[in-house]
Amino acid sequence: MRVVCVAGIRGSGKTRLIRGLTEISTDKGRQTAVIVNEDGETPYDDAFIRRHELGAFFIRGG
Repeated sequence: MRVVCVAGIRGSGKTRLIRGLTEISTDKGRQTAVIVNEDGETPYDDAFIRRHELGAFFIRGG
């Protein structure tokens, strides 16, 4: 199992990186999951999660 942790300040490109890595991974037929530790209003794009058949786990205040 490969684990990638992405952190950074707002606007640094974290979401873009995660989306890109997820697309590459699913294109290669690998199972992918995203654990989100986010305090924003919308934690993640539900359509993106469904399109890539991701397992998504949300942690609040972690």
